[in-house]
Amino acid sequence: MNRGEEILRARDAAIAEALKELRDGMVIGLGSGTTVARLMEKLKNYIKQNELKLSFIPSSLQAKQLIIEDGFEMTSLDECPRPDLVLDSFDQVDESGNAIKGGGAALLREKVLAQAAEKVVYIGDFMKLKPKLDMPIPVEVLEYAFPHVKNVLNSWGMEVRLRIGKGKIGPIISDNGNLIADVEVKELEDLEKLDEKLRSVAGILETGIFPRLADLIIIGYPQGEVKRIIVKRRKLV
Repeated sequence: MNRGEEILRARDAAIAEALKELRDGMVIGLGSGTTVARLMEKLKNYIKQNELKLSFIPSSLQAKQLIIEDGFEMTSLDECPRPDLVLDSFDQVDESGNAIKGGGAALLREKVLAQAAEKVVYIGDFMKLKPKLDMPIPVEVLEYAFPHVKNVLNSWGMEVRLRIGKGKIGPIISDNGNLIADVEVKELEDLEKLDEKLRSVAGILETGIFPRLADLIIIGYPQGEVKRIIVKRRKLV
């Protein structure tokens, strides 16, 4: 089994475990990314087998398209400001439940859903579980403010780079019409403090630091086993 097959099997194991959280009539906040796309492939059969009626709130255009293509019912935070459950993935996570998200450029809406929902479940493969988070921090930035943001972060010893599209010329633009950048920080120690510090800069609308915003993190492994990380989630309401 090569590494790609291992990761796919691990994702499938995590997805199968996450599907156990579903109950008839739930409103689900749906994250973005390749793991979520894989989740939706599995979800269609699971719903039929268990005769579930669910509705979904998308976090991005990608999530919206997945909902439409699979023929699921779509709703919104206007209609359901307190979703029953969020299903999402992450780029990195540690044993304390701190995650870095934003690889799919949907971090702002994903964080809105995470704060709004009754319960949040994140799923991922074993390669994304780290003893210490060490990747650049995605941020969503108002275009007008980017020179100011760059100047401030550079003065703090941080490097900020606009994320450039692979399928288009120029920078990645979020579904909200803002720039997506990645911030290189030398030491990722106090993530909550770093999240607050970055958001204190006018023009940084949100960061990809998700400090204990999930209730449950499910890590899948190639042989089908899973690890469930129970988190004492930071809730606003």
